[in-house]
Amino acid sequence: MIHVADLRRLLRPAPGAQEPPPLAQQRPRRPYPDGWFAVAFADELRPGRVLRRRFMGEDLVVYRTRSGVVRVVEPYCPHLGAHLGYGGVVDGEEIVCPFHHFAFEPDGACVRTGYGTRPPAARLARREAREVNGAIVVWHHAAGAPPTWEIATQSMDGFPAPFRQVSTIVDHPQDVIENAVDIGHIGPVHGYRHPRVRRPFEADGPSFTVAAAGERVFPLAGSFEIVFDIVVHGLGHLWVNATIPRLHAAAAFQAMATPLDPLHVEIRFSVALRVGAGSAHARAQLLLSRLLTSGLGPAFRRDLGQDFPIWEHRVYVERPRLAKGDGPIAAYRRWVEQFYSPPTATDGRAPLAALSPGR
Repeated sequence: MIHVADLRRLLRPAPGAQEPPPLAQQRPRRPYPDGWFAVAFADELRPGRVLRRRFMGEDLVVYRTRSGVVRVVEPYCPHLGAHLGYGGVVDGEEIVCPFHHFAFEPDGACVRTGYGTRPPAARLARREAREVNGAIVVWHHAAGAPPTWEIATQSMDGFPAPFRQVSTIVDHPQDVIENAVDIGHIGPVHGYRHPRVRRPFEADGPSFTVAAAGERVFPLAGSFEIVFDIVVHGLGHLWVNATIPRLHAAAAFQAMATPLDPLHVEIRFSVALRVGAGSAHARAQLLLSRLLTSGLGPAFRRDLGQDFPIWEHRVYVERPRLAKGDGPIAAYRRWVEQFYSPPTATDGRAPLAALSPGR
């Protein structure tokens, strides 16, 4: 006879075994959106370096040639299938396969073999990539269409090098960007008083802008109004310029959410703080800005992280019951529809509108 205690021991997960996935991982899945998505911070990719990155359910190889050219390619050598991210090296302007030392130029063409024979008519499959706002971004389109828009460059004049961090969570890029227009949550979640929209949601094709404000109470310093000017490009790039007028201080931060697979996103976060502007004491201000960025950067990241457990355990409500004070969520939901291509015979994805509530 098996006793209850023995049965519990049999059913208990083995040491190191993963716990059952949270409800969020059991939800219906939304498709990958089209657009630009970050795979690295730019300074991670020094000349000659090769990176492996997970991107929408597959591997990519990201590398920089010795002259500084950034390339993103699908990982498998067309010769005999070796993965270039495991032992591949950059030789000048070429990436070299670890298996037979076949070399490929930046345009993807094979230019030599490892044994001096004539190279085959072979080519690496390249992905469109850009270096913008301190990040390497890659283009994705479900139907394989080329890029139709670009991410605008944001000024970092007067700001020091940013504090940065990368996190992986259960979520979808649409939720991360929606947080920027969900004005209602910044009081309950982040402790702001009197949150409000200062400039309405304004869409311009694949981009939108909106401005918000709220008051934040700092220990020993009192209450200060903070103004947020938000610029978004697609579902992969959020940029916020935050200013505290009374302190003549500003912060520039960005959040870039990239789908790793149908359940997980990798969020790249960066923030830099600046005090003063255009003063004769520019060097002292820059030094103070560096100290504030290194000291307060983790606090900004923790502030963002307050949303993570909520995102990870929520469901996507297709038709939310919105209330006054929520912010322009309805306008945002209409805007996002442009980033979901109709299903094709090859990708088999369901369009967003066809999905039932939940992911």
